[in-house]
Amino acid sequence: MDRLHAALPTVAKKYIWNLKYGLLGYPEFVAPGDVVCYLSARLLKISTVLDLGCGRGSLLRALREKGWSGNYCGVDISKRSIDDARKIADQRSAWVVSDFESFHSPFYWDVIAMIESIYYVRLVELPAFLKRMIGMLHPEGTLVFRLHDREKHREHLKAVLRLYPHAESVDQSLFCISGSKRHDDQRVVTSANPPLS
Repeated sequence: MDRLHAALPTVAKKYIWNLKYGLLGYPEFVAPGDVVCYLSARLLKISTVLDLGCGRGSLLRALREKGWSGNYCGVDISKRSIDDARKIADQRSAWVVSDFESFHSPFYWDVIAMIESIYYVRLVELPAFLKRMIGMLHPEGTLVFRLHDREKHREHLKAVLRLYPHAESVDQSLFCISGSKRHDDQRVVTSANPPLS
C-alpha cells in the first residue's frame, strides 16, 4: 500500500490523506517513544526541527512536554491534519500544507524528522530527495527517519544505506544521517552504536 501511495500523483495523495484525516477519522497518534527519547536527549533549547509528514503535530507536543523550546516547522500533505495541528497554538511553530517531495525551506535546520514517512518518497526520487534534505541541515544537523517495519520497507532502507553507508542505526526502527562534513557525499555520524553494514 505504501508503494502505491508513493507512486500516486500529488493531487491523489492530498485527496487520500484529507479523506483519512476527515471522513475516516484517522486517529491522533502519539509520537514514537524512541524518537522522542533520542531527540529530547540531543536537542538544545534553541535547536530547530523540521518535521516532514507531521500529521497533527504529535512530535511537537511530545518534545514540548520534554521541555524543548526551539522553533519547529511541521509539513504535511493533508490540510485537515495541518488545521488540527494549528490548534496547538504554539508561538514557536509553523505549519505548511505541502507534499514533502517538493517542499523547499529557505532555512537550515538542526533536525529534519521523517517519522514513518520516508517510504512515501518514490525509490527513484530518493537520492535527489535525500541530498536536498541533507542540504537543508545546519553543518552539524541530523536527518532522523523511522520505519516501524524494516522488512516491509527494506527497499527504502537499503537505498538509504547505499547512499549513506555511515547512517546510524539508533535501534531497530530509528536511523540518523548526519549533516556534518557538508562537502562529503557520505555523512558520518559518531555514536556509541556501530554503523549498519
